[in-house]
Amino acid sequence: MQSLSRLPVTSALISASVLAYLIVAYLGVTQYGISWNAALVNQPGQVLLRGALSPKFVAQGQVYRVITAMFLHAGFLHIALNMLSLYFLGSFAELSFGRGRYLALYFLSGIASGIAYLYFSGFNSLAVGASGAIFGLVGGIFGFAIRRGTFSWENPIIRQLIILTILNLWLGFSIRAVSNTAHIGGIVGGAVYGWLMAPTVFSQKRLRAIIPAVVVFGIELVLLAFWLYQPVDLLAYFTGS
Repeated sequence: MQSLSRLPVTSALISASVLAYLIVAYLGVTQYGISWNAALVNQPGQVLLRGALSPKFVAQGQVYRVITAMFLHAGFLHIALNMLSLYFLGSFAELSFGRGRYLALYFLSGIASGIAYLYFSGFNSLAVGASGAIFGLVGGIFGFAIRRGTFSWENPIIRQLIILTILNLWLGFSIRAVSNTAHIGGIVGGAVYGWLMAPTVFSQKRLRAIIPAVVVFGIELVLLAFWLYQPVDLLAYFTGS
């Protein structure tokens, strides 16, 4: 296992999520009279509502929720599983891609996850959690491997990640409270960035390293702007519900 001291970005992301978790619990205790035990096991919904991803509130201009929701979690089990996944996947991504590319991958995947949720979830639904960005780390590894020609079932890392992804998506379809829409959006966003980023990993040219992030972020801004111009739930549109 890697020491977090050797993984400053992963350490910072985990610390930020844990800090946000404690702040939400504190606000629940001080503002709503919830006990510490209850607030630490299940985060107060009244507080989560202020930063959770909700198409209804984003349509009103609260775009910041696409970012804040990445650092909020519904309860102890939720954050524990996500942070454990972030540690193992983040360790590999940070050491493989470098700190800057890894950080870009995480946030671009999280934003892609949020945009997918806006397009394909109920207008009044709510979502919190880092899982979209974490799934994006897997997508980034897949995209990188495809571009480098190492995406193969014979590759033990790729094989394990494929199995874990299928299992997690299956669980997502089985558990009502889990948003596979966000997970798939994170994978797709991460894969696009990973594919574009692959040729730049060993490049010493800073501009060349930045271009993939700029391209993906630009696409995300266009998709977000289009949704804000005409908010729509595509899942309801295609299913007729």
